[in-house]
Amino acid sequence: MNKAQNLLEVLEDLTWENYVDIADAVTKFDKHEIDNELTRQASVYSYYQGLLSICKKTLDDANLKLTTFIAETGKEKKQRSYPQKLTAKDIDNFVESTPDFKEYSKEINEASFKYTLLKGLVGALEQKKDMLVQLSSNRRAETNLYR
Repeated sequence: MNKAQNLLEVLEDLTWENYVDIADAVTKFDKHEIDNELTRQASVYSYYQGLLSICKKTLDDANLKLTTFIAETGKEKKQRSYPQKLTAKDIDNFVESTPDFKEYSKEINEASFKYTLLKGLVGALEQKKDMLVQLSSNRRAETNLYR
């Protein structure tokens, strides 16, 4: 299995229960290997940024499905109610009370949840980079003190 497939599995399995373990794993570093950590940082960051992009696309697709469902269902309800006039609120109430609306909303909630979790991981990786840069700078400054 390649890295891309492994990352997609991480995304699929991402829950609050394993979020902390993943966050700990991606932000962990060896203070004696700062140069190597800095070298790997860009790749790790790009992997998780890619996952964030996939999550954003999933969220956008789920929002589009819900929007389309609302428009189509509202239009059908309005056409079926002729000659009786329904208010916009009546149509909204009908649409929002359907089981499909609930399912599409759950899909959006799940996609949004994963998106924000990944956004947190990407933010943590940004902080890790800043910390590694600072530690590297501190180490160079200490080395210059003893020259």
